[in-house]
Amino acid sequence: MSEITGLLLLLLVFFFWYRNLTIRELAMKHSSRACQEQSFQLLDGSVHLSGIRLARCPGRTRCLRRRYRFAYSSDHVHRSNGVTIMLGNQLESIVFSPPPESIEA
Repeated sequence: MSEITGLLLLLLVFFFWYRNLTIRELAMKHSSRACQEQSFQLLDGSVHLSGIRLARCPGRTRCLRRRYRFAYSSDHVHRSNGVTIMLGNQLESIVFSPPPESIEA
C-alpha cells in the first residue's frame, strides 16, 4: 500500500510540474505576441512565474491564477517589466509597465 501511495504522489507531482510547464509556454506565446503587436522587443526570451493562487474560473469552481513576469524594451535602450496573468489555461490579462523616462544630461 505504501508503494502505491508513493507512486501516486510522484505522479501527482509530475502532472503538476508538466501542467505548469505547458501553461508557462502559453504565457510565453501570449507575451511574445503582445510585444510584437506593440512593436516592443521581448528581452531574455522568457517569462518567469512570480505568483500562483487559487481563483474562481468562469463555468468551473476553482482553478489556478498564475502570474508571469517578463522584460521588454520599447526603445531598444531601456528595460521595462510586463506581467501576463493566466487563469487556468486561458489568458486573463497582459500589463505593460510604463517605460522609464529617458535621462538627458
